[in-house]
Amino acid sequence: MERHCGTAGFSWHNLFEIKERMASIMPLKKMKGQRRQHEVGDIFTLQLDDSSYRFGRVVKMGESGPQGRFPGGILAYIYDVASSAPEPDLALLTPDRLLLPPFFTMNWVWQKGYFRTVAHEDLEAVHLLKRHCFYDASIEGYVDENDNEIPERIEPCGWFALTNFEHFQYELDEALVGRPVHGAYAKKK
Repeated sequence: MERHCGTAGFSWHNLFEIKERMASIMPLKKMKGQRRQHEVGDIFTLQLDDSSYRFGRVVKMGESGPQGRFPGGILAYIYDVASSAPEPDLALLTPDRLLLPPFFTMNWVWQKGYFRTVAHEDLEAVHLLKRHCFYDASIEGYVDENDNEIPERIEPCGWFALTNFEHFQYELDEALVGRPVHGAYAKKK
């Protein structure tokens, strides 16, 4: 019997398949780690094993919602902008160029050298999605970045959870080869 964890399309069998695929994932190269205080508007880079770079942006810091479910969490975007150099063309880093849905992470990816802050641009409305959407398994529905329920799914829709590194690498690999990456779908009520 296949056990489901309350998310549409998820099963333990799928989890084992994902773990098997982890061996084929294009790993991120480690760069020099950074211990710094991040700010909204920070632009960071990540380097793939093929030596190309992708870029991201810090869009929110701190706690998420009144329950503080992600104290110290960082809401970030990753863009589909590739480069052979670690310096981004800031004009290309727009919400319509997201490679992955927005995600929550922690400072350790910078400390370990997987992300590296390379620039800062004050955040303006044109840099943000009009509305954020995340699948929240605890309510089997959708919430925004502040943990407020929203009535329906809005794309791109991510996961309302801190992203662990294996899951991030898996989703990055899926996106880079053109497979859709998104949070789970809520059960129909």
